[in-house]
Amino acid sequence: MMTARISARIAELPATPGAGEDRTRIASNAVVVLDGATGTAGLGVSVCEYVDSLANRLITTLESHPSISLIRTVTAAVEQTTTACGLTPGHAPSSTVSIVRRRADTVDVLVLGDSPVYVSHLSRVDRVTDDRLKRLELPSRTRALARLAAGGGYDDTHASTIRMLSSEKAPHMNRPGGYWIAEADSAAGRHAIVRSYPANDVPWCAILTDGADDPITHLGLSVAQLAELDEHDLRDTLHRLHDWEAVSDPNGYKLPRFKRHDDKTIAIVRFQ
Repeated sequence: MMTARISARIAELPATPGAGEDRTRIASNAVVVLDGATGTAGLGVSVCEYVDSLANRLITTLESHPSISLIRTVTAAVEQTTTACGLTPGHAPSSTVSIVRRRADTVDVLVLGDSPVYVSHLSRVDRVTDDRLKRLELPSRTRALARLAAGGGYDDTHASTIRMLSSEKAPHMNRPGGYWIAEADSAAGRHAIVRSYPANDVPWCAILTDGADDPITHLGLSVAQLAELDEHDLRDTLHRLHDWEAVSDPNGYKLPRFKRHDDKTIAIVRFQ
């Protein structure tokens, strides 16, 4: 049987030139997007090294085993990366994982962490998302966002509150009743959110990291319209979002967010 193939248009804009921690990988039948983050302790592996290693293992597995379970793909890749990098839970970088994979009859979607996948399905667009971290009661997060909304801005007090938030999140990471993320515990992969759709009903999907998704949602931009853009126009969109943050909302008053700028990635996936 011939493997169903895909085409992808990718736009990436790191928050700091040359220092981005988003990663995108493309196989013949799948696209993987990661959004890396620093762990809670001193690390022997950088976030960039971690997401590079994890992304490469994910895409290698998807390319060599086109019908493998996406759950197995993630658990195996996390375990291999953890072993290769000598990581232990709680002392490692972490990353969201979002995958779109086309098989002969289905489009499969996996989301682990807050990088949603938009699926054009029949006459609607589904948003497949993982909001378990957002549902947690974390006092420092509430305080940080409220202070931004009141005009507090990105000062030393904000930075201190974000450090407290990191400590507050740690006991909930990769725990039942908490949230799940690709860190140094392969069990997290078994808790990813997975959806499958009839392939004939899905013309496109879009994967967005939260640095792109949050301002797009706030500004009311249409993901369906973004899906029609070429790579040049997608990159231009990301630059316009960055400029809006810098000029119209530099202190996070209109759109309270933990950083003035975050890495931004949009991947538009179409099926052949």
